[in-house]
Amino acid sequence: LLVCVEPILDFDERFFAEDIKFIHPKVVVVGYDNYHWQLPEPALAKTEALISELEKFTKVVRKSLRKAWWEK
Repeated sequence: LLVCVEPILDFDERFFAEDIKFIHPKVVVVGYDNYHWQLPEPALAKTEALISELEKFTKVVRKSLRKAWWEK
């Protein structure tokens, strides 16, 4: 099972990794919006923390990772 979190939107860090873990993905793809729609993106540090949690139980493919548009 592949889970795609692209474009990533802001999330509740207390639950999101566990919610993904519940469906037993083999791979999770994580990336930011490439089209500059100014979506409600999480801070890059928050995304990196999510990826670290996901890597404890599945493979993670990192796509376009950057600071959120509002962090600039």
